[in-house]
Amino acid sequence: MSAFLGKIHYWLYDKIKLHEKLIENVTALAERNGYNCEALLSESYLKYGFPVTGLLENEVDHRNIHGWLQQKIISVESRLAYVTTKLLKNNAVKKEDVADIFYKNAANIMKELGINEGMPQDFFNLTFDYMLEGMPCDRVNEVTESSETTIVWETTKDLHKDYWEEAQGDINDFYYFRDSWINGFLSASGTGYKYTRTDNGINTIKKV
Repeated sequence: MSAFLGKIHYWLYDKIKLHEKLIENVTALAERNGYNCEALLSESYLKYGFPVTGLLENEVDHRNIHGWLQQKIISVESRLAYVTTKLLKNNAVKKEDVADIFYKNAANIMKELGINEGMPQDFFNLTFDYMLEGMPCDRVNEVTESSETTIVWETTKDLHKDYWEEAQGDINDFYYFRDSWINGFLSASGTGYKYTRTDNGINTIKKV
């Protein structure tokens, strides 16, 4: 990546901040359910680093932009796995309610975008304008089919599993939440697209 800030760096940083918001929303739910998240969040910061919320140009290490962004992706994904797993194991939140948080987050974003038409490829690209899938150089999504009604892609490497295993969580929980996010995104567009994913990493966005 360039030594100077460009669109791709802001694009990645916005995705990081979206996932920080998801952590905030999940812990807010636990707090409403009567669970004090202060100690848990402090543990997550000590283990994986603090969130960043300021302007990218003020926060980033300008000598190592690529490395800084990569570390922030690792940090937010690790904390999402750690915090959510702990809350689930302590019965502070239910999986279905966490999935609903992801769904509503995506639906609100799509409503703000106001997009109600497009090809499957457009919605595939839009999805990963928001969902983290490593750095651009990781190239883990390989499109295997693309038509006017369907796009199919294979996830060639699971970049999220290590975070959930480190947290002693279940990677299937993460995909359950992300599936909900993508379907919330598509449902709010009103175009009739639906997302499905198989256990072997085959993903489909299809007109139904």
